[in-house]
Amino acid sequence: MEKVLLTVRDLQKTLGWGRDTCYKLAKSLPHVKIGSALYVRSEDVRDFVANAAKRRADVRAELAGGGVADE
Repeated sequence: MEKVLLTVRDLQKTLGWGRDTCYKLAKSLPHVKIGSALYVRSEDVRDFVANAAKRRADVRAELAGGGVADE
């Protein structure tokens, strides 16, 4: 069964991205914080990646700008 909520470490494993990029992604999406851990919905991550792929986006550049660019 797929996890509903993912941590930054889960994002790193799933996406193969670096810690800082995954942390910025988690902060840019709707999230919950439990203790010191950020959790994002796996559905939101899938939607983000699909949208970024469709736009051929430079995800790292978008996240470095402090947020996700809208179409």
